[in-house]
Amino acid sequence: MNTIVYFFTVLNSSKKNTHRGQLLKRLVADNGISISKLVKKVGISRSSFYNHIEDPDLSVDILLKYGQVLHVNILEMITPKSGQIMADAISYYPLEEEPKDLREANLIIQSLRNKYTALLEKYNLLLENHNQNS
Repeated sequence: MNTIVYFFTVLNSSKKNTHRGQLLKRLVADNGISISKLVKKVGISRSSFYNHIEDPDLSVDILLKYGQVLHVNILEMITPKSGQIMADAISYYPLEEEPKDLREANLIIQSLRNKYTALLEKYNLLLENHNQNS
C-alpha cells in the first residue's frame, strides 16, 4: 500500500491570486446555497459572512466551519503565505470525539501535522535565538 504524505496543497494556477474571502465567496456561489441558510448552519450573522468574504486573511478555523457546511475540504484549497505558519489552522476538530467519516479523520490528521510543523518551527527559532545569545 502506497502512502502519500503532504502538508499543503497549492491552489490551481488560475486560483493562486485568490484571497481567502474570495475563495469563500466562490465556494458559496458554486454550492448554490442561500446566504440565509448558510449563516444559520454556520452559526454566524449575515453581516459576519459579508465581512468574511472581504477578508483576504480569513482565519482557517472560520473557513473550516464553512467547509463543513458546504462539504468541502478547505485545507486542500488554501496555500499559506510565504513565511506564514498555519498555526491558527485548527483547533476546530476536538480530538475527544471519534471522526464521523474518513474525510473528517483526514482533516484531523492534517491539522495535527500542521500543528506539529508550527511548533517545530517555533522551537527551532527559539533554539537559534538561544544559541546566538549564549
